[in-house]
Amino acid sequence: MKSKLRRAAVVAVLALGGLLLQPFGGDAAAGSDREGRLQGTWRVQVNPRNCLTGAPNPSFAVLLSFARGGTLTELNSSPAFLPGQRSPGLGVWSRSHRNTYKAVWDAFILFDSPTTPPRFTRGVQRLMWDFEVDGDQMTFAASSQFLDINGNPVGATCASGTGTRFEEAQDDD
Repeated sequence: MKSKLRRAAVVAVLALGGLLLQPFGGDAAAGSDREGRLQGTWRVQVNPRNCLTGAPNPSFAVLLSFARGGTLTELNSSPAFLPGQRSPGLGVWSRSHRNTYKAVWDAFILFDSPTTPPRFTRGVQRLMWDFEVDGDQMTFAASSQFLDINGNPVGATCASGTGTRFEEAQDDD
């Protein structure tokens, strides 16, 4: 009898502990409110810079969609790429802590740039971003690595920026 009572007490304590901890962890897509959640589509302003010197490069816009289950899709408007030179990015994301997330994704560089800088080589751009979400706003720190078609590193970039959750249009009625 003591053994059954002890097991029941342990189960009750674990269940209560799980309920109390739920707002601080769990599935990245869990919960019905958006506070601190990355899931959804975001309009992002990227502020790239030279990783070695810190010198800024022209900023540009990105659309990022974070799907339930941890996949993401990215569309990039960087003026550094020629039209059609870079594919959309596809990758994965996960929660790091309460309102922080990590993501990694790849985009194909489909053809070499002409000799005018910046010069991109056919291959892959691998992006690694760390996000902090506060309601419908985000900030991030980012880096990316350029790899040639054989997987050899040929360049890198660094960036930071902000984002706003893409909202549904509201009727004026």
